Amino acid sequence: MRLKARFPRFVTSTLEAGPARAKPILDGSDHTLPNQWKLPAHTVALVGRPAVWTALDISTPRIPLGFGTIPSFRHRWEQDVGGHLFIAVAGADPARVTIVEGGPFARGGGGALVPFCYPEDDFARRGIVDFDPIVIAPPNGLSEEFFADLVRRTQSEYDGDQRYLAVEISFLRVGRDSNSYAMGVLLACGVDVRAIPKPHGALRFEWIGYPGAEDPVHKANFGAYFGKPSSLGDGIVDVASHNADGSVRLVLVGGQPGGRARLPDGSEVALDALGRIVFSPEDASAHGLPSVHTEPPEQIRSRPRFPANPAPAGAQITLIVDGRPVPLVPGDEYAGQIVERHDAVTIATLQTAASQVVLPVIELGVELRDPKRVDKLLRVGTKLTVGLHRDRRPKLIAHGSAAIGDAFGSRRFHAPSPLPLAAGALLALSAVAGLFYLRFR
Repeated sequence: MRLKARFPRFVTSTLEAGPARAKPILDGSDHTLPNQWKLPAHTVALVGRPAVWTALDISTPRIPLGFGTIPSFRHRWEQDVGGHLFIAVAGADPARVTIVEGGPFARGGGGALVPFCYPEDDFARRGIVDFDPIVIAPPNGLSEEFFADLVRRTQSEYDGDQRYLAVEISFLRVGRDSNSYAMGVLLACGVDVRAIPKPHGALRFEWIGYPGAEDPVHKANFGAYFGKPSSLGDGIVDVASHNADGSVRLVLVGGQPGGRARLPDGSEVALDALGRIVFSPEDASAHGLPSVHTEPPEQIRSRPRFPANPAPAGAQITLIVDGRPVPLVPGDEYAGQIVERHDAVTIATLQTAASQVVLPVIELGVELRDPKRVDKLLRVGTKLTVGLHRDRRPKLIAHGSAAIGDAFGSRRFHAPSPLPLAAGALLALSAVAGLFYLRFR
């Protein structure tokens, strides 16, 4: 799209957002392009480019005077506004790559966030790139071939039940953008958000960075859910990630950073700097993993595919309540105390009066739209209430000694929900009308 405003002979301003041959992909097919980024075989890379940028041309004519002339002047200024992230995956033949990226279903930029086809090779040829491709290493334990194939397959499993925003203000406006999609794919493939490298040596600077990257699409939108965690002894736990049909997607084993873990088959494996190792379904089965198989929850079994009215906040995340996976739905509320936390696999256990609830720390932080606050409160010993209001606004209430620190601590601003906002506006208008009546009576 190109929008141009022109002041003859003086100023030209251009807003550009990509060539016209971009379109959504709804049939699950791969979008392959020539490997302009020279990625080796079986490589997964995160690529960034401008999404919207402006160019300003100022030119003045040559002005003749009686005693001489004022020469013409021209100055061009260009600045990127916001960036777009996508994933390039090279297979066995590195001549071509599969592009994994999201975009709007509707041509005008509205509707659902769906798999998309932008002419990324054309952008790369024109040098419209923000930074050199960032190679995403497979999670510790996975082969390059399996990881690359998993990233490709994950896009075909996406359900499209997520509202699109052209420019997201992370955790404030409800909806997600293309950067949310790219990050969501990586997290659904076992990548720990702490292990994703930051770009260095930027070739172009983005004013607002990559909005939405902090607010990834939920794993449930890709048909993935986590199962009941099991203890392997000595502080080691295993947690399976499942596909929508209940089959094993990955198995994560977590323990001490840089430590070792003994598996059910008696073998020992080394853990990475985050205390993790991830197994493919075949490797996990050979080691006697996972310890527990968990059937899919209701929101995964019955999830719609590319619905006409996508959910603004995306899919409902999964909690494990008394060993069963259940969706966190509006109106649910769990009050109790955090009795256990495992940072390697990013889960915390909330003990309520009637149940034991396993909370996924990263996804819950996204769902409750304040990751830092969620991470701070989900610590052993904290008493709190976790849930969602009826309109899916976050509910996170600290009790006891934690309530004082939480009340005066920093937290993300949330726009009020429409109903209280409308009620407040009506009361304010009524009060103003009453004052005018009394004043002029």
